Amino acid sequence: MPPTPTRRPPRSLVRCPPPPLLIGGILVALGVALGASPPSLAQGPRQEAAPRERTVLARKDGAEVLLTPEEARRAGLTRVSLRDDWTPYIFQEPTGPTGRLLNRYRAIYLGLAQDGGDEDGQPLPEGAHNFLELYGIPPSPGVLRRRFLDDARPDHPCRAVDLARIRAVRSIPTGGKQRLKGDAEAAFREVEKRLQCEGLLAPRARHAPGRFDEAMRAALIRFQQKHMLYDAAALKPDTLEALGREPLDNDHRSLVRTLTERVVEAGGLLEDGSVDGKDGPTTFDDGSGHRVPVPNTVEAAVAAALAQLGLGTPAEALAFFQRHPGEDFAWLEAGVALAPPPPYHAAPMDLSVEIDRGDVIYDPLFTDDGRETNQTRHRYPMMTLRVRWQGQLIPLVRWRTTIGGWRSDLAPNGYEYYRYKGSDVGPRIWRNIVSGPVWIAPESTPVRSLVKDKKVNGTEQLVVNYDEVGPGYLSAYGLVAAYNVEPGRNGKPDGDNGVRVHGSSEYLSIRNPFAYSHGCHRLMNHLAVRLFSFVLRHRNVKVIGERALGFSRRFLWRDHVYDLRLPTRGFYYELDPPVPVNVLEGNIVGKAKRPILTYKPKPGVVYPPGPPPTPSDLPEGRAGGGE
Repeated sequence: MPPTPTRRPPRSLVRCPPPPLLIGGILVALGVALGASPPSLAQGPRQEAAPRERTVLARKDGAEVLLTPEEARRAGLTRVSLRDDWTPYIFQEPTGPTGRLLNRYRAIYLGLAQDGGDEDGQPLPEGAHNFLELYGIPPSPGVLRRRFLDDARPDHPCRAVDLARIRAVRSIPTGGKQRLKGDAEAAFREVEKRLQCEGLLAPRARHAPGRFDEAMRAALIRFQQKHMLYDAAALKPDTLEALGREPLDNDHRSLVRTLTERVVEAGGLLEDGSVDGKDGPTTFDDGSGHRVPVPNTVEAAVAAALAQLGLGTPAEALAFFQRHPGEDFAWLEAGVALAPPPPYHAAPMDLSVEIDRGDVIYDPLFTDDGRETNQTRHRYPMMTLRVRWQGQLIPLVRWRTTIGGWRSDLAPNGYEYYRYKGSDVGPRIWRNIVSGPVWIAPESTPVRSLVKDKKVNGTEQLVVNYDEVGPGYLSAYGLVAAYNVEPGRNGKPDGDNGVRVHGSSEYLSIRNPFAYSHGCHRLMNHLAVRLFSFVLRHRNVKVIGERALGFSRRFLWRDHVYDLRLPTRGFYYELDPPVPVNVLEGNIVGKAKRPILTYKPKPGVVYPPGPPPTPSDLPEGRAGGGE
């Protein structure tokens, strides 16, 4: 059966392995052609279309002017795309010896960013929206424009929400059956109104007023997705703060985040202040004998862009979108004067990676008599990208990541056990970076994770879960992945244990103290896109393009046969030379000092007589991501 719809896979089932791929015919279903923009939904005053040679917007004496790209270059301006058909660098489609190299996921990405299609490339239902910033796909300028103009309407229903009542509380209990009282009850009523006025809590939803039921929970999750809130589905401080803000204020924050990714890409920047410690900023010798801080190039560039383009406040941003009709975002760029990059940015950069596994716990989740073991960690896994420059090793970013742990595994006898899915330790390399990667689910993958519910032609159906295998923002490898491999020697191929550094939509697994991967090192999708775009632009790279796979697998689930098909592995880049990666052993805590290689029974499960079977020693079994 053809590949079908997708929905967010259960967190407990997401594997460290690579992501799912698109299938034949999926791009045709997308109502947006490669590189094209959807029909304009422009509102407000119309303007004459700008001459095509003048596409770069700048400001002079407080007024907007349009420049040619050459005029912008001579003025020392960096061109930042404001076009609806922008994608991150990893989804480029360069021209090769045989013509343009197709990047299959590019069209899906554009459809998602433009509210033109869903994650399967199928048109969105009328009135539906993609809120995917949280998962690494910020909205296009055209989508943001419509959001601004709608929220600015004098008759917008959100004007009836008493935001002060929401701001009066820091949190609202959502568990249990007790009735809310006082300020909490008053705030909850306004939260309901807020979710309704934003179109997230539908009037016909099965929601009992005053109750945090499933309909309310689903609406709150959509709100968090819309406003990029890394929060659990609960009314906690960060979420309540956003609920208590004016809609245009939230819209402006979305614009700033969207502009951030474009400015960072245009300037070839990465440093975001994450390497600074409790004792202050990290410093380096600038080559003249002076110790200077590693700059926060991202913050400085975004601040410059907002100031120079006159987009620093919600009111200014609204005026900008009122001046520019939707059609402008088919061609518009911005010209921004950015500070010179740090001296160590000279290409190619001598980059390397260090992954500190933090506290590592090999102890099983449960004792033999079914009692939970202590799995508390105090040091969490961290990934640092560094550059060697003039004898110094300078850290550029340091981000939270994940390591492997005890996960569910399907044994050869058909029963699920716990198995320790480890992360490799020691020197490795990144030879390949893959955008739109796919994950080939090993035979040990629980079959239940390979199907999902999706509404097809108005009817809920079980379909193949391409969200899980990819390509896609929900997939096991997210939007982009680098392969951690042992370099081959004496003509032998690289050793691949299935461990990746990749993007992930499972943001709670990255932030949660008790969450683990199946061995891979996960990053927030938008940070992974940023990281690997930076690496590709600052190293010697060979563009391979789509790598054919032709994989298919037929499986049975609940008396129905499903066909999973993966035509390609993703869009490949080859680094020459590869980037060195060193994975530190970390701090081993608990009783077990080495990984336990046997299956461990799950409490409450009745297994067949005899000991558990012996786990496979293949890479796909150990780390869950072998090819």
